[in-house]
Amino acid sequence: MLDLAGKLYVVAGAGGGGIGTETCAMLASAGAHVLALDKTTTGCTSALAALGGDTERHGVIQADLEHEAELAGILAREQQRFGPVRGLVNIVGGIPARELVAPLLDADALATFEQLMHLNLIPALAASRAVAELMTAHRQGGSIVNTASASGHVSMAFAGGYGAAKAALMNLTRTMAVEWGRCGIRANAVSPGTIRTAKIGRDTLSTGQADSGEEGMGVIPLNRRGLPRDVSGVILFLLSDLAAYVSGQVIGVDGGMMARPPYNDASELPVFMVDPALRERLT
Repeated sequence: MLDLAGKLYVVAGAGGGGIGTETCAMLASAGAHVLALDKTTTGCTSALAALGGDTERHGVIQADLEHEAELAGILAREQQRFGPVRGLVNIVGGIPARELVAPLLDADALATFEQLMHLNLIPALAASRAVAELMTAHRQGGSIVNTASASGHVSMAFAGGYGAAKAALMNLTRTMAVEWGRCGIRANAVSPGTIRTAKIGRDTLSTGQADSGEEGMGVIPLNRRGLPRDVSGVILFLLSDLAAYVSGQVIGVDGGMMARPPYNDASELPVFMVDPALRERLT
């Protein structure tokens, strides 16, 4: 039931060496024809590498998702090659530059907020609309998976537009599920926590070094950062027939991070539990 053999699946935001690239590889391993879309040349190169350079079974196209007419043409052409599109994964988004990390009282906060909202919401809507039109026409149904974020559930200090957009994307996913369900279209979202990705050709907010001593991992019950394949495995499930009755849901992929109370200390005991004998017994 995880077999996607002979079916066409679109990965929007396929490059960069992260979740999109790993999703391309995993869908290909499940037998799918993958149409990898990315806005950058670097992204397309990494997506093609993940697909083993196989341009007979897969397509890799540089495209701007917001150009809906162009996108519709690409999808129509690829359907002629590989058959009806049966699924879409939206992974476009993120915080592409350090300059977009700023407090809400920053002088340019409104412009920064709008840019992050746009990047993390509009391309996913545009791609979903284009794919849903085709699914409605071919009447075979399909699955759409959007990539949200744990920050959409809580907050995103100093990048408010990102957190707000991911919260909006969760709501939009549920709306897609309700409006398009009668056409056999399922819509769900994954909500990753902290994921270690390569970010090929893109700005990074870290030092570029490996997690030194896994610092800060105490906030994650599984005690490690996630990997792209941790997310793409859930995406594969949501695209497959194993999830045939799953729609309108947001699935966290965060190592248990969002389940952890913020008042727990490194020993997973509440900070107000101070009795030494009790703490010793529990730990």
